[in-house]
Amino acid sequence: MKYIKVLVLVLIFAISGLATAQADEYIFTSPAREKPAEGKAMYGPIADFLTSKTGHTFTYKYPDNMLSYMKGVRTGEYDLVFDGPHFVSWRVTALQHTPLVRLPGKLVFVVISRKDNAKVTKLVDLAGRTVCGHAPPNLATLTMQNQFKNPARQPRIKVVRGFKNVYTAMLNGKCEAAVIPAKVYNKLNKKDEQKQTKILFRSKGLPHQAISASPKIPADVQQKIRAALLSPEGIAVTEKLRKRFAGGKKMIATDRTEYEGYGYLLSDFWGFEL
Repeated sequence: MKYIKVLVLVLIFAISGLATAQADEYIFTSPAREKPAEGKAMYGPIADFLTSKTGHTFTYKYPDNMLSYMKGVRTGEYDLVFDGPHFVSWRVTALQHTPLVRLPGKLVFVVISRKDNAKVTKLVDLAGRTVCGHAPPNLATLTMQNQFKNPARQPRIKVVRGFKNVYTAMLNGKCEAAVIPAKVYNKLNKKDEQKQTKILFRSKGLPHQAISASPKIPADVQQKIRAALLSPEGIAVTEKLRKRFAGGKKMIATDRTEYEGYGYLLSDFWGFEL
């Protein structure tokens, strides 16, 4: 009888150990666009939610800055990543990532200047001039820079934080033009009774920000992640993310085909050549 009890205990521990061995650990991250506490509040609950839904451990990691983030992306340190289409596209091509879910709609950017600026009437006039915008690799800035194929002819970027501040800096004469999302411009221009600006360039729409998964995450686990994030519980746990980046709109399923062909926007950064 004792032998049977010992055998049962051994089998229980063996099965428990096997289950533990099969549970993997994955890192979830996003660019450091928030302060550490804000990042943890936004993304930490998503990592905890995916842990509960997949049986694997997902841990949110806050990157200290954009340089460390880009290094982590480049070296494949992260397993699940939420960021812009240029990064998603690069990972699809270079690291065989799979986009799982994305924010709805397209990202469109405009380059604007003051109407009374007679020196700047079209985009090419900005060659060698100063443009207010976010620091690269911000997608808006990279989209504008890509219109100037000769690097020596690219505008100089005056870094301003916050797109509303970018717009205001341009109006106040801090730069010749500004590059901002079209949605932001539409709101600000609507409030501008004097209609002081003109559009020099409007980009084609790119797919919105997405969450992509490394091939280190098995296909069946990736399917669980997608299903979980699109479920009512997933909608609730991503509320802060969706409010900040998509006005609260629900995420939708996506795949590799939507993100092919945009990684070239990062080609000027070391290690991101394709």
